[in-house]
Amino acid sequence: MLKIEDLYKEKDNNVIKNINIDLQAGNSISLECCNEVSDLLLDIILGKEIPAKGKVYLEDKLNITYFKKSISEIGVILREDSFYERMSIKSYMKLFEEILGTKINYKEILLKVALLDIEDTEIKKLNYSQRRRLSLARERLKEPKLLIFQEPILNMDREGAKIIIENIEEMRSNGTAVLTTSLLFKDTLMLGDKAYRLNEEGLIEIENNSDENDRGEEIDKRPVYKIEKIPAKVDERILLFDPTEIDYVESDQGISTLNIRGDKFPCSLSLTELEDRLKYFGFFRCHRSYLVNLQRVREVITWTRNSYSLNLDDKIKSSIPLSKGRLEELKAILKL
Repeated sequence: MLKIEDLYKEKDNNVIKNINIDLQAGNSISLECCNEVSDLLLDIILGKEIPAKGKVYLEDKLNITYFKKSISEIGVILREDSFYERMSIKSYMKLFEEILGTKINYKEILLKVALLDIEDTEIKKLNYSQRRRLSLARERLKEPKLLIFQEPILNMDREGAKIIIENIEEMRSNGTAVLTTSLLFKDTLMLGDKAYRLNEEGLIEIENNSDENDRGEEIDKRPVYKIEKIPAKVDERILLFDPTEIDYVESDQGISTLNIRGDKFPCSLSLTELEDRLKYFGFFRCHRSYLVNLQRVREVITWTRNSYSLNLDDKIKSSIPLSKGRLEELKAILKL
Protein backbone atom coordinates (compact mmCIF):
# COMPACT_ATOMS: atom_id res chain seq x y z
CA MET A 1 0.00 0.00 0.00
CA LEU A 2 2.72 2.47 1.04
CA LYS A 3 6.21 2.17 -0.39
CA ILE A 4 9.02 4.61 0.33
CA GLU A 5 12.29 4.27 -1.56
CA ASP A 6 15.61 5.89 -0.61
CA LEU A 7 13.92 8.95 0.84
CA TYR A 8 16.02 11.99 1.72
CA LYS A 9 14.79 15.40 2.84
CA GLU A 10 16.32 18.18 4.93
CA LYS A 11 14.26 21.06 6.29
CA ASP A 12 14.64 23.41 9.25
CA ASN A 13 17.52 21.38 10.73
CA ASN A 14 15.47 18.19 10.50
CA VAL A 15 16.80 15.40 8.32
CA ILE A 16 15.08 12.34 6.91
CA LYS A 17 17.48 10.01 5.13
CA ASN A 18 17.94 6.43 4.01
CA ILE A 19 14.25 5.67 4.49
CA ASN A 20 12.92 2.51 2.87
CA ILE A 21 9.47 1.31 3.91
CA ASP A 22 7.22 -1.31 2.33
CA LEU A 23 3.91 -1.30 4.21
CA GLN A 24 1.45 -3.83 2.87
CA ALA A 25 -2.33 -3.97 3.33
CA GLY A 26 -3.28 -5.35 6.75
CA ASN A 27 0.14 -4.62 8.27
CA SER A 28 1.31 -1.88 10.60
CA ILE A 29 4.53 0.01 11.22
CA SER A 30 5.20 2.28 14.19
CA LEU A 31 7.92 4.93 14.19
CA GLU A 32 9.58 6.54 17.19
CA CYS A 33 10.55 10.06 16.18
CA CYS A 34 10.31 13.69 17.24
CA ASN A 35 7.30 15.80 16.31
CA GLU A 36 9.17 17.77 13.64
CA VAL A 37 10.37 14.64 11.83
CA SER A 38 6.90 13.11 12.07
CA ASP A 39 5.38 16.25 10.52
CA LEU A 40 7.96 16.34 7.75
CA LEU A 41 7.48 12.68 6.86
CA LEU A 42 3.71 13.10 6.83
CA ASP A 43 3.94 16.12 4.53
CA ILE A 44 6.16 14.16 2.14
CA ILE A 45 3.76 11.19 2.06
CA LEU A 46 0.80 13.51 1.46
CA GLY A 47 2.61 15.36 -1.31
CA LYS A 48 2.86 18.67 0.54
CA GLU A 49 6.66 18.49 0.52
CA ILE A 50 8.82 17.37 -2.38
CA PRO A 51 11.63 14.99 -1.37
CA ALA A 52 15.18 15.96 -2.26
CA LYS A 53 15.79 12.32 -3.16
CA GLY A 54 13.70 9.19 -3.35
CA LYS A 55 10.07 8.40 -4.15
CA VAL A 56 6.83 7.64 -2.34
CA TYR A 57 4.29 5.24 -3.83
CA LEU A 58 0.71 4.49 -2.84
CA GLU A 59 -0.71 1.34 -4.44
CA ASP A 60 2.22 1.37 -6.87
CA LYS A 61 1.44 4.92 -8.02
CA LEU A 62 3.49 7.99 -7.22
CA ASN A 63 1.85 9.71 -4.27
CA ILE A 64 1.22 12.91 -6.23
CA THR A 65 -0.61 10.94 -8.93
CA TYR A 66 -2.51 8.87 -6.41
CA PHE A 67 -3.89 11.85 -4.50
CA LYS A 68 -5.38 13.41 -7.62
CA LYS A 69 -8.08 10.73 -7.58
CA SER A 70 -7.95 8.79 -4.34
CA ILE A 71 -7.23 11.15 -1.45
CA SER A 72 -10.40 10.03 0.38
CA GLU A 73 -8.91 6.54 0.70
CA ILE A 74 -6.22 7.79 3.09
CA GLY A 75 -7.03 8.38 6.76
CA VAL A 76 -4.94 10.98 8.58
CA ILE A 77 -5.09 11.82 12.29
CA LEU A 78 -2.80 14.60 13.45
CA ARG A 79 -1.53 14.93 17.01
CA GLU A 80 -3.45 18.20 17.26
CA ASP A 81 -6.66 17.66 15.34
CA SER A 82 -9.19 20.37 14.50
CA PHE A 83 -12.95 20.11 15.03
CA TYR A 84 -16.10 22.14 14.64
CA GLU A 85 -16.27 22.79 18.36
CA ARG A 86 -19.92 23.83 18.57
CA MET A 87 -21.21 20.77 16.77
CA SER A 88 -22.34 17.69 18.63
CA ILE A 89 -20.62 14.37 18.06
CA LYS A 90 -23.68 13.17 16.15
CA SER A 91 -23.91 16.18 13.83
CA TYR A 92 -20.14 16.08 13.23
CA MET A 93 -20.21 12.42 12.21
CA LYS A 94 -23.34 12.87 10.08
CA LEU A 95 -21.62 15.75 8.28
CA PHE A 96 -18.65 13.59 7.32
CA GLU A 97 -20.92 10.69 6.51
CA GLU A 98 -22.60 12.96 3.95
CA ILE A 99 -19.34 14.46 2.62
CA LEU A 100 -17.77 11.04 2.11
CA GLY A 101 -20.92 9.46 0.71
CA THR A 102 -20.25 6.39 2.82
CA LYS A 103 -22.80 3.68 3.44
CA ILE A 104 -21.40 3.00 6.89
CA ASN A 105 -23.72 3.85 9.75
CA TYR A 106 -21.89 6.39 11.88
CA LYS A 107 -23.57 4.95 14.99
CA GLU A 108 -21.72 1.66 14.47
CA ILE A 109 -18.43 3.54 14.44
CA LEU A 110 -19.30 5.58 17.53
CA LEU A 111 -20.09 2.33 19.32
CA LYS A 112 -16.65 0.97 18.45
CA VAL A 113 -14.93 4.04 19.90
CA ALA A 114 -17.23 4.19 22.96
CA LEU A 115 -18.85 7.54 22.11
CA LEU A 116 -22.37 6.49 21.13
CA ASP A 117 -23.82 7.12 24.57
CA ILE A 118 -22.71 10.78 24.47
CA GLU A 119 -23.41 11.48 20.78
CA ASP A 120 -25.48 14.58 21.63
CA THR A 121 -22.58 16.18 23.53
CA GLU A 122 -20.92 19.24 22.00
CA ILE A 123 -17.35 18.61 20.91
CA LYS A 124 -16.03 21.52 22.96
CA LYS A 125 -17.09 19.64 26.11
CA LEU A 126 -15.13 16.48 25.30
CA ASN A 127 -11.98 15.53 27.18
CA TYR A 128 -8.70 14.71 25.43
CA SER A 129 -9.30 10.95 25.23
CA GLN A 130 -12.80 11.43 23.78
CA ARG A 131 -11.52 13.87 21.16
CA ARG A 132 -8.84 11.44 20.00
CA ARG A 133 -11.42 8.69 19.67
CA LEU A 134 -13.69 11.02 17.71
CA SER A 135 -10.83 11.70 15.29
CA LEU A 136 -10.46 7.97 14.77
CA ALA A 137 -14.23 7.56 14.31
CA ARG A 138 -14.24 10.22 11.59
CA GLU A 139 -11.42 8.51 9.68
CA ARG A 140 -13.04 5.09 10.05
CA LEU A 141 -15.98 6.39 8.02
CA LYS A 142 -13.60 6.39 5.03
CA GLU A 143 -12.73 2.69 5.40
CA PRO A 144 -9.22 3.87 4.51
CA LYS A 145 -6.71 1.73 2.69
CA LEU A 146 -3.99 3.53 4.65
CA LEU A 147 -4.27 5.14 8.09
CA ILE A 148 -1.57 7.55 9.27
CA PHE A 149 -1.90 8.31 12.98
CA GLN A 150 0.31 10.67 14.98
CA GLU A 151 0.54 9.85 18.70
CA PRO A 152 -2.36 7.40 18.97
CA ILE A 153 -2.04 6.80 22.72
CA LEU A 154 0.17 9.58 24.08
CA ASN A 155 -1.32 10.97 27.33
CA MET A 156 -4.38 8.76 26.92
CA ASP A 157 -6.18 7.25 29.89
CA ARG A 158 -5.93 3.48 30.11
CA GLU A 159 -9.39 2.68 28.77
CA GLY A 160 -9.07 5.23 25.96
CA ALA A 161 -5.72 3.75 24.89
CA LYS A 162 -7.21 0.26 24.87
CA ILE A 163 -10.08 1.42 22.65
CA ILE A 164 -7.65 3.07 20.21
CA ILE A 165 -5.48 -0.05 20.00
CA GLU A 166 -8.48 -2.33 19.54
CA ASN A 167 -9.78 -0.16 16.69
CA ILE A 168 -6.40 -0.09 14.97
CA GLU A 169 -6.22 -3.88 15.25
CA GLU A 170 -9.70 -4.27 13.78
CA MET A 171 -8.85 -1.94 10.89
CA ARG A 172 -5.72 -3.96 10.19
CA SER A 173 -7.69 -7.19 10.20
CA ASN A 174 -9.98 -5.61 7.60
CA GLY A 175 -7.03 -4.83 5.33
CA THR A 176 -6.06 -1.28 6.31
CA ALA A 177 -2.33 -0.53 6.36
CA VAL A 178 -1.44 1.51 9.45
CA LEU A 179 1.50 3.87 9.98
CA THR A 180 1.84 5.45 13.44
CA THR A 181 4.40 7.87 14.86
CA SER A 182 5.14 8.31 18.56
CA LEU A 183 7.49 10.25 20.78
CA LEU A 184 7.69 7.51 23.40
CA PHE A 185 9.68 4.31 23.04
CA LYS A 186 7.13 2.11 24.84
CA ASP A 187 4.20 3.52 22.85
CA THR A 188 6.05 2.68 19.66
CA LEU A 189 6.59 -0.91 20.78
CA MET A 190 2.89 -1.42 21.53
CA LEU A 191 1.49 -0.06 18.27
CA GLY A 192 3.03 -1.81 15.28
CA ASP A 193 3.86 -5.19 13.80
CA LYS A 194 7.29 -3.68 13.31
CA ALA A 195 8.73 -0.75 15.23
CA TYR A 196 11.51 1.58 14.15
CA ARG A 197 13.40 4.58 15.43
CA LEU A 198 13.60 7.38 12.88
CA ASN A 199 16.36 9.88 13.58
CA GLU A 200 19.31 11.59 11.89
CA GLU A 201 20.93 8.18 11.34
CA GLY A 202 17.98 6.93 9.34
CA LEU A 203 15.51 4.14 10.03
CA ILE A 204 16.58 1.65 12.70
CA GLU A 205 14.47 -1.36 13.67
CA ILE A 206 13.97 -1.49 17.42
CA GLU A 207 11.49 -4.32 17.74
CA ASN A 208 10.30 -7.40 15.96
CA ASN A 209 6.97 -8.57 17.36
CA SER A 210 7.50 -12.15 16.38
CA ASP A 211 6.71 -14.85 18.91
CA GLU A 212 9.51 -15.46 21.36
CA ASN A 213 8.30 -18.77 22.74
CA ASP A 214 11.42 -20.66 21.72
CA ARG A 215 14.14 -18.91 23.64
CA GLY A 216 16.44 -21.91 23.46
CA GLU A 217 17.26 -21.66 27.16
CA GLU A 218 17.85 -24.60 29.43
CA ILE A 219 16.52 -24.47 32.97
CA ASP A 220 19.19 -22.80 35.07
CA LYS A 221 20.57 -25.34 37.52
CA ARG A 222 23.06 -23.02 39.15
CA PRO A 223 22.78 -22.45 42.89
CA VAL A 224 20.88 -19.39 44.05
CA TYR A 225 23.15 -16.47 44.81
CA LYS A 226 22.45 -13.07 46.26
CA ILE A 227 23.31 -9.68 44.82
CA GLU A 228 23.09 -6.97 47.42
CA LYS A 229 23.27 -3.86 45.24
CA ILE A 230 22.78 -2.72 41.64
CA PRO A 231 24.95 0.25 40.56
CA ALA A 232 23.79 3.39 38.80
CA LYS A 233 25.87 6.46 37.98
CA VAL A 234 24.57 9.99 38.48
CA ASP A 235 27.05 12.75 37.64
CA GLU A 236 30.21 11.75 39.50
CA ARG A 237 28.44 9.57 42.02
CA ILE A 238 27.80 5.85 41.89
CA LEU A 239 24.52 4.97 43.59
CA LEU A 240 23.90 1.46 44.86
CA PHE A 241 20.29 0.25 44.88
CA ASP A 242 18.77 -2.73 46.59
CA PRO A 243 17.10 -4.91 43.90
CA THR A 244 13.77 -4.68 45.70
CA GLU A 245 13.81 -0.90 45.21
CA ILE A 246 13.72 -1.26 41.41
CA ASP A 247 10.29 -1.15 39.75
CA TYR A 248 11.47 -2.07 36.26
CA VAL A 249 14.44 -1.73 33.92
CA GLU A 250 14.22 -0.34 30.41
CA SER A 251 16.83 -0.69 27.66
CA ASP A 252 16.91 1.85 24.84
CA GLN A 253 19.71 1.94 22.27
CA GLY A 254 21.77 -0.38 24.46
CA ILE A 255 21.51 1.83 27.56
CA SER A 256 19.83 0.36 30.62
CA THR A 257 17.78 2.61 32.87
CA LEU A 258 16.61 1.72 36.37
CA ASN A 259 13.12 3.03 37.13
CA ILE A 260 12.75 3.63 40.86
CA ARG A 261 9.79 5.43 42.45
CA GLY A 262 9.20 7.50 39.33
CA ASP A 263 12.85 8.47 38.83
CA LYS A 264 15.27 7.13 36.23
CA PHE A 265 18.89 6.14 36.81
CA PRO A 266 21.31 5.02 34.06
CA CYS A 267 23.06 1.71 34.70
CA SER A 268 26.27 0.48 33.09
CA LEU A 269 25.09 -3.14 33.02
CA SER A 270 23.31 -4.49 29.95
CA LEU A 271 19.73 -5.71 30.22
CA THR A 272 20.95 -9.29 29.77
CA GLU A 273 23.46 -8.87 32.61
CA LEU A 274 20.77 -7.36 34.81
CA GLU A 275 18.38 -10.18 33.95
CA ASP A 276 21.01 -12.70 35.04
CA ARG A 277 21.68 -10.88 38.31
CA LEU A 278 18.08 -10.07 39.19
CA LYS A 279 16.26 -13.29 38.29
CA TYR A 280 16.53 -14.56 41.85
CA PHE A 281 14.87 -11.41 43.15
CA GLY A 282 11.64 -11.93 41.24
CA PHE A 283 12.48 -10.03 38.05
CA PHE A 284 11.08 -11.20 34.71
CA ARG A 285 12.14 -10.39 31.13
CA CYS A 286 8.67 -9.35 29.94
CA HIS A 287 9.96 -7.89 26.69
CA ARG A 288 13.15 -7.68 24.71
CA SER A 289 13.67 -4.18 26.11
CA TYR A 290 12.12 -4.51 29.58
CA LEU A 291 12.83 -6.31 32.85
CA VAL A 292 10.10 -6.02 35.49
CA ASN A 293 9.94 -6.60 39.22
CA LEU A 294 7.00 -9.02 39.44
CA GLN A 295 6.20 -7.79 42.93
CA ARG A 296 5.17 -4.49 41.30
CA VAL A 297 2.82 -6.02 38.71
CA ARG A 298 -0.79 -5.26 39.50
CA GLU A 299 -2.54 -6.10 36.17
CA VAL A 300 -1.90 -7.98 32.96
CA ILE A 301 -3.76 -6.07 30.25
CA THR A 302 -4.82 -7.62 26.94
CA TRP A 303 -5.18 -4.86 24.37
CA THR A 304 -5.65 -7.16 21.38
CA ARG A 305 -4.78 -10.77 20.58
CA ASN A 306 -1.23 -9.65 19.81
CA SER A 307 -0.74 -6.73 22.19
CA TYR A 308 -0.29 -6.90 25.95
CA SER A 309 1.04 -4.74 28.74
CA LEU A 310 1.75 -4.88 32.46
CA ASN A 311 0.36 -2.22 34.75
CA LEU A 312 2.50 -1.68 37.81
CA ASP A 313 1.68 -0.68 41.34
CA ASP A 314 4.57 1.77 41.51
CA LYS A 315 4.54 5.45 42.37
CA ILE A 316 3.50 6.63 38.90
CA LYS A 317 1.36 3.62 37.91
CA SER A 318 3.62 2.68 35.00
CA SER A 319 2.50 0.60 32.03
CA ILE A 320 5.12 -1.41 30.15
CA PRO A 321 4.92 -3.80 27.16
CA LEU A 322 4.59 -7.56 27.48
CA SER A 323 5.69 -9.58 24.46
CA LYS A 324 3.19 -12.12 23.19
CA GLY A 325 5.84 -14.83 23.35
CA ARG A 326 6.47 -14.18 27.04
CA LEU A 327 2.82 -14.36 28.10
CA GLU A 328 2.67 -18.13 28.67
CA GLU A 329 5.95 -18.06 30.57
CA LEU A 330 4.60 -15.31 32.83
CA LYS A 331 1.38 -17.28 33.42
CA ALA A 332 3.43 -20.29 34.43
CA ILE A 333 5.51 -18.25 36.87
CA LEU A 334 2.43 -16.66 38.41
CA LYS A 335 0.53 -19.98 38.30
CA LEU A 336 -2.35 -18.42 36.34
